Amino acid sequence: MKFFILKIFFLLLVSQVQALDVTLTQGSVKPTPIAVTDLFSKNSQLSKVGKNISSVISDNLERSGLFLILDKRSFIQDSESLTNKTRFEDWKLIKAQHLVSGKISTKNGKISVEFRLFDVFQQKQIVGKKYETSEKNWRRVAHIISDSIFKNITGEGGYFDTRIVYVAETGPKENKQKKISNHGSRSIKSSFFNRRIISSINTKVFS
Repeated sequence: MKFFILKIFFLLLVSQVQALDVTLTQGSVKPTPIAVTDLFSKNSQLSKVGKNISSVISDNLERSGLFLILDKRSFIQDSESLTNKTRFEDWKLIKAQHLVSGKISTKNGKISVEFRLFDVFQQKQIVGKKYETSEKNWRRVAHIISDSIFKNITGEGGYFDTRIVYVAETGPKENKQKKISNHGSRSIKSSFFNRRIISSINTKVFS
């Protein structure tokens, strides 16, 4: 009798343990579809710089893992017409949730880079800024724009425009060569001495 009662107790205990069995599944974040257009310019040289800036922005956002960069071949509206009016229905058709557009021009030896970020489904501009600087700073401008886009969509601060410098030394002790690289740069600059580059970028906000 005692054995029978113990057996029933054991079965009840096993059934309770099985009832508490929980299966955990790993969650995933679905990247936000975003269209990044080339910065428009009628000047062929500036047009190349504008494409380079857009390319860096796309690469930055894609590497964050939070954005799906839409293929430019799917774009219905071109960059030139975007400077006059945004046809939101065209961007909805390709399932873009956000849109980045802009233009680039030059004045007094400096480039002026203007960009706008739109919420396609709400059909409104989220942010618009203009940056004026020397042409050699175009990559820095691309990182700054990337940070602005990232922050305005996610609510978190961007990290693309970091000024962290990595230094590696090679060669014999009496003739060491330093290789200096800033975060975000594709090439590593070699020198036998430390260099500091001070850049000036003027920013304007518009609606």
